[in-house]
Amino acid sequence: MEKDPSDYTVTQESVLKLIQEQKRMNREMITELEQIHGPFPISHDIQYIKVLLDSSNTHIVQDLMSVSKQLYKKTL
Repeated sequence: MEKDPSDYTVTQESVLKLIQEQKRMNREMITELEQIHGPFPISHDIQYIKVLLDSSNTHIVQDLMSVSKQLYKKTL
């Protein structure tokens, strides 16, 4: 039996944990990608994926920070 999503309580602490986890996962993926040394087409694709991860990380962190600020306002 699955939990109802409305049962979850979102707190600043849980949002902060999500931000930290996302940063950690992206750093790990980038580190793994940097270990791959391939010929040009592959190396170009790897560089592209790294840029996407950096960009994705930035947008996700910004969105999560926005949610965190909204939660903070609700607690006041």
